[in-house]
Amino acid sequence: MKFTLAAAIFSVSVQFSGSATAMPERSAITLKDSTQLQVRVWPAKTPQRIVIGVHGFNDYSKAFDPLARSLLAELQATVYAYDQRGFGANPAPGVWPGANRLIEDLREVVSQLHHRHPRLPITVIGESMGGAVVLRASTEPPGLPVNQLILKAPALWGADAMPWFQRAGLQMMNAVAPDFTFSGRGVRALGIKPTDDPEVSRDLSRDPLFIKETRVSSLYGVTNLMGEALNHRMSFPVPTLVLYGLNDRIIPPAPICRWLTRIEAEQPGLPAHVEFLIYPKGWHLLTRQLRAAEVIEDIGRWIRKPHAQQITSAQSVILDSSAPIALQAARQQVCQH
Repeated sequence: MKFTLAAAIFSVSVQFSGSATAMPERSAITLKDSTQLQVRVWPAKTPQRIVIGVHGFNDYSKAFDPLARSLLAELQATVYAYDQRGFGANPAPGVWPGANRLIEDLREVVSQLHHRHPRLPITVIGESMGGAVVLRASTEPPGLPVNQLILKAPALWGADAMPWFQRAGLQMMNAVAPDFTFSGRGVRALGIKPTDDPEVSRDLSRDPLFIKETRVSSLYGVTNLMGEALNHRMSFPVPTLVLYGLNDRIIPPAPICRWLTRIEAEQPGLPAHVEFLIYPKGWHLLTRQLRAAEVIEDIGRWIRKPHAQQITSAQSVILDSSAPIALQAARQQVCQH
C-alpha cells in the first residue's frame, strides 16, 4: 500500500546555517502535569514584544532560527520556540500525544510567558501543523489570549480532502498496525520537496532531532488535527496574517483554496485585520527557502505596523507578494493556481 500522498502532508524542518550571532539559549517550560517542554529562547536585552513559535509535524523548535534572529535584531523581540510534546528533544519523540494535548500545551505556554512578561504584546507564529494547532487554540473556547497570530503555510488538509482509497488505507493501517513506520523517501522520489534551497535539504537529512520515520498512528493523528482545523468555523478576534506559497506541495493549493472559499462564504464581512500574503514562487518552508529573506522581512513589517487601519479597495486587489491582501484576492490567487 502506498502512502506517498499521505506522507506528503507533513511539514519538515532543518537546521539553518546562518550567522553564528544571536545563538539561542536552551531552557524548558514545566507544564501542570509536570511535563517539561524543551525551549529555545532568542532574548532581547530590552524586549519590546514576545514572539512564540509553534513548529510543524516531525519538526522542532530550531525551525524558527532564521526568523527569530531577524525579529530579535529588527524588532527587539524576545522569541520563544518550544518543542511540542512528542517532538524534538522531548521524551518519546515520534509518539503522537493527541491534538487536544498539543492545544492545551500551547495555552499553558502562552499563559506562562504572559505572566513572565505581563506588559509586552505577544505574537504567536504557527508553521504547518503548528498553524493548525494555533487555529484550533485561538478559535475554540477559551481562545488564546494573544495580540497577533501568524499562520505560516498552515496545515489544512484533512482526511475528507484525500482520495477515498488513501483515507480508507490510512484508517485500516491505524487500526491494525499503528506503530508501523515509513520514511519520506518515496515522497522525495516523486520530486515533492519542501524547499528549493539545497543546503537546507542537506541539513535536514543530517539533523538527528528531525523525525525521519513516521508512525502510522502519528500520521493518522495529524491528519485528524488538520481536518478539524480545516473545517472549524473561523473567528479571528485579533490581527491575523496567513502566509502561503503557490509552490507548496506539502500542503498543496487545493485544500487551501477550499479553506479560503469556505471562510468567504461564511464570513463575507471578515475583519480587515485578517490579511494574507501569497507568494507565487514560495515553497512550504517559506522562511527556509532561497527567497526566505523577502518573507522574513514581510513578517517583521506586518508585526510592527498598526492594525487598526482598514484595507482599502485598492489594496485588496494588489498582487505584489510583499503587499498584504484581503480574503477575496487571496482566494483568487490560490484557487486559480
